[in-house]
Amino acid sequence: MASCCRGLELHDLYSRFDEVFNAPFGYTMPRDRVVVIPDSAYMAAQERQNAQRVARLEARRAEHLSVVDQLEKQIAELPPCQQEPVPDKGLAAAET
Repeated sequence: MASCCRGLELHDLYSRFDEVFNAPFGYTMPRDRVVVIPDSAYMAAQERQNAQRVARLEARRAEHLSVVDQLEKQIAELPPCQQEPVPDKGLAAAET
């Protein structure tokens, strides 16, 4: 029995199989990939990610602190209340 794939190598079979999943306009379906890197490269990548996270958090912190400063300035600009607080009659009746 003759093989229908005579002359084709294994690589050609896989590339033809992959072509089935290619859509028009060159779109390809995403596939899971595994990349093996040394521990030192992984640790360096982790350090870079941590530095980026810290930078983002510090930026958020600075933004929040500027909002707090603006609120404190607005509070300081308000005129102080000159009137004595009026006690609530319902609360005064409950105390006696």
